[in-house]
Amino acid sequence: MRRFSKGELHPRRFFADTWRDIDRDADGHSAGSGSRDAATTAYVFVVAAICLTLSDLNYLGGEGAGAALIAFLDSPQSPHAHPFLWFLAGWMKPDDGPILFSQWYELWQLGYWAIVKVIAYFVIPAIAIAVHPRLHWRDIGFSTEGLSSHARLYALLFIPVFVAVVAVSFTEEFTTYYPFYFHATRSAFDFWIWELLYVAQFFSLEFFFRGFLLQPASRTMGSSSIVAMMIPYVMIHFGKPLPECFAAVLAGVVLGTLALKTRSIWAGFFLHVSVALSMDVLSCLHRDGVGFLTTIIGR
Repeated sequence: MRRFSKGELHPRRFFADTWRDIDRDADGHSAGSGSRDAATTAYVFVVAAICLTLSDLNYLGGEGAGAALIAFLDSPQSPHAHPFLWFLAGWMKPDDGPILFSQWYELWQLGYWAIVKVIAYFVIPAIAIAVHPRLHWRDIGFSTEGLSSHARLYALLFIPVFVAVVAVSFTEEFTTYYPFYFHATRSAFDFWIWELLYVAQFFSLEFFFRGFLLQPASRTMGSSSIVAMMIPYVMIHFGKPLPECFAAVLAGVVLGTLALKTRSIWAGFFLHVSVALSMDVLSCLHRDGVGFLTTIIGR
């Protein structure tokens, strides 16, 4: 890994030069083991399609599936049959009341959503990597080698995005949509448990799109792999505010280029999480004022 200079953010160097290098590397791979790399890329895309289907809101990732699990936990079945699930149910069921009518119902729903994302975007791909002879963690962008050298690049990319987020945060559409967990400002517990779940699914998302899906595909598709990854990435934003969906097009290209430039998911992960947490905090500040800060630090 090499250090990045300020000039690395020039559009020509960040995009055009990076894409040219990626295409050159892909040509080199195809000259050696092109057919095997193509088969690996096909394998990754098939697994990715399965993961995206399972996590979709119309299937396991939706409210219906989450509600079905909660209904199961609230049913009068013997707790000895599923002790772990019943332990989780009791953890947030005040006075052993039904989860459906408890103060934690929304957090249960969102917790289910986040866990499904972690399973679909990290656990299943991790298994797929483990059973495939040509996929290795070091080739998926998981290495932390050279992470400190990306710090300047991360900071320079974050600043203009943060300014844009601050400007958008004054709109009603923004403050009524974020954070996803409406009761995040109720207590420090509510806020930090939600953010922990939020960060976990963001890590899984970044690993899935900019690691598992993108890195192997780049060896056969070159810079076109960024566009191929960007399309499903934009589609998972459907249902969110329209400006965010359009921003996901740009974010997919920038984060994809960044991941291939650094051969790592970590700069993109920290950038993505920083923006997401900033959006939650700004929305809460607009809704509840500075008293929100006192709440989240437990005072």
